[in-house]
Amino acid sequence: MLRPALNTTMAATVATLAVLGGSTFGSTAPDATSTPAATSPVQATAPDLSLAAATTTAHRRHHRRHHHRHAITAAQGLHVLRVAAAQSGDRYVYGAIGPNAFDCSGLTAYAYRIATGKHLPHNSSAQQGWTRRISAREARPGDLVFFHDGGHVYHVAIYAGHHTIVHAPYPGQRVKRERIWTSAVTYGRVV
Repeated sequence: MLRPALNTTMAATVATLAVLGGSTFGSTAPDATSTPAATSPVQATAPDLSLAAATTTAHRRHHRRHHHRHAITAAQGLHVLRVAAAQSGDRYVYGAIGPNAFDCSGLTAYAYRIATGKHLPHNSSAQQGWTRRISAREARPGDLVFFHDGGHVYHVAIYAGHHTIVHAPYPGQRVKRERIWTSAVTYGRVV
């Protein structure tokens, strides 16, 4: 998934401050055994052990939430494909997200929301950020197919197997299954 890099050190420090109830750096309240030199901004005291523990905890919490989401299963992918295929014949309407009209990313977002409960963004490029890139050989029904023009994603569809997709093509067309017409595609599995 493509997301801005998170400075985990800063996040851990902020989490630590919340856990400890304040800053351990540059404290203006010296303890009873400190000397004036011991109140410098980099003061090693007993709370530093808690700082290390809180930093580790915050780091683990971040990874549990953001890096360990599991990709959809083959069964979920088939359910996504069935939901999308059930929309066959519905009109293409730019910006529509169902249930009776769709644009390309609206159809994929709708199928994933109904079949898996995952709320994909309503934009083909943004949806690519919700996937783990896979090869054409690894693609299975329910995966997403992204159509490229240069470095730009201009269309998204749901892979239906055997080099076919279910998609909402363009204005004047209806949701349908058809063969992939170009080699300028990438595949992604929603995570």
